[in-house]
Amino acid sequence: MLMTEFETFLEELENTSPSVQYGWSKEKEKSCDWLINRIQRKTRGVDIGGTEYICRKLQEKGCDPVYYDKTDPPKTITSFIKDDMENVLAHFPERSLDWITTRHTLEHCLLPLFQLWAYNRLLKDNGHLFVIVPSHSRDWVWFETHHNCLPHDNWVMLFYRAGFKIEEADAGTWWAKNHRFIEYRYRLSVETRNLRMGKPENPI
Repeated sequence: MLMTEFETFLEELENTSPSVQYGWSKEKEKSCDWLINRIQRKTRGVDIGGTEYICRKLQEKGCDPVYYDKTDPPKTITSFIKDDMENVLAHFPERSLDWITTRHTLEHCLLPLFQLWAYNRLLKDNGHLFVIVPSHSRDWVWFETHHNCLPHDNWVMLFYRAGFKIEEADAGTWWAKNHRFIEYRYRLSVETRNLRMGKPENPI
């Protein structure tokens, strides 16, 4: 079977993308705690991008988290899906999740509007999407595996177009000793199930 042009592109991207080893630190735990503290007990959701700390802490909290990443999960993880984020709709029924967390993952996404649209379809009416992304700066825009390291206004635009409402926006760090390590943090809820390609009356 002949590959489509997009499949050819994905194969080339996979073959040319560098392998990056991400370390862990107490300050990254504090970053994760921002969203963990906002998730209610005894709820079910998925962590897109696979952060072991998030899933472990949510399990301790009485939640039912699914670890989702294209790489093999840590040995401590029992509930996981190994796949690219673009295929998330194939793994969950529509309107079945209480929450979705995506920490430092959307900036690696090829199609962020599609990805947000997919998350909208998967969340319950009262569900929440938690997004953490690095701030827009030259260093992070040109980071080897980033495809969408956007300014705040661009993220706001994408959230709106995908049908989300921003309930909370914040900023923080995952390495306080370095001023470049600033991240945007968002708690979003579903406002509409439809794409909105226009402009809101009062953009944030």
